[in-house]
Amino acid sequence: MKIAIELIKVDEEVRIRKEIGNLQPLVDSIAKVGLINPILIDEQSNLVAGYRRLAACKKLNMKEVDVRIVEFGGDMMKMLDVEVAENFFRKDFTPEEVLATERRRQEILEATRKKGFFQRLWLWLKSLFSQEPTQKLKPASYPPSPLDGPADLQERQVDEPIEQDSTEQSPQDRERVPQDAEDQQEPPRNP
Repeated sequence: MKIAIELIKVDEEVRIRKEIGNLQPLVDSIAKVGLINPILIDEQSNLVAGYRRLAACKKLNMKEVDVRIVEFGGDMMKMLDVEVAENFFRKDFTPEEVLATERRRQEILEATRKKGFFQRLWLWLKSLFSQEPTQKLKPASYPPSPLDGPADLQERQVDEPIEQDSTEQSPQDRERVPQDAEDQQEPPRNP
């Protein structure tokens, strides 16, 4: 819900935060991305939380701001707890997180930057050599035909191996000689 800024009442005597600090980064942020978190007021339009945001919006000469109205029923202790909670139980970014946001920002800029002709050409050429083949060929499981030319006598490559005829014996099967049951028994060993 939006309301006119001049309707929001700030009681400086009951507010805990008196020093708003350097407001310019917040002003710049609101000017760039807008007011992300609405200002919190009670049912009588008294400011509960968002004092710095309100000051930044006033500095930007905004006429209306987004607000969230919470009914406190005049409970001053609850209003104090909300103001303290908003300012006390928050966590700023660590230095590592600040660096990570800048790295991510650079990645996004690089990914969305319009690339010139030579850079697109280079990326295309690079992609030709970095891709895995989609299908690997397997060696054929049959000997070359005598009718094949000299180039075809090299090992053939096919998409799938051809199954051998079940009546044809493989070289291993030809070398194996069937043995009788008597021949399969080992001779007794002498101790």
